[in-house]
Amino acid sequence: MGPAFAAVGAGIAALLESTIASRYHIFGAEVQISLVLAIAVTLVFGFEEGMTWAFVGGLCLDFFSMRPLGSTVFVMLVAVAITTVAEPLLSRSRYAGCVIACVVVTPIYMVLADVTTGLLQTASPSLHLTTLIAGSAANALVAAVLAPLVIGIKRRAENRERVLWWR
Repeated sequence: MGPAFAAVGAGIAALLESTIASRYHIFGAEVQISLVLAIAVTLVFGFEEGMTWAFVGGLCLDFFSMRPLGSTVFVMLVAVAITTVAEPLLSRSRYAGCVIACVVVTPIYMVLADVTTGLLQTASPSLHLTTLIAGSAANALVAAVLAPLVIGIKRRAENRERVLWWR
């Protein structure tokens, strides 16, 4: 398959999961197409394709579902890592291995997804005048410290790129 095809497949699966599959429930539960395919790709094609699928699929799911960026990526990578560790036990029968891995990994995925999404959501700031003034002052202080550093790095790079015309 290769990592490039895994990335394209993960993007398509994430799009399907966030649009069509989110409307249909089986036994009252939403199907995670990207997770199931990430487990299958890991068991069938190997670690590299599974990690590519998890990273791109998780990133696309975060983007399409408006979740905190990186929350689904982390959980998908953990799910693929667990699948990779269990691969020697599940490799005798790939079909049964995929089903067993989904049964075992899905609850771990769901708990971790709930925890990471909750942890990564930012609290919305209140828009009081004092908060706005304090935020502006804090950002100005940070800019006063960091701006000379960034300007110095830029000037140093420009000096290295400057070509002397007489040499």
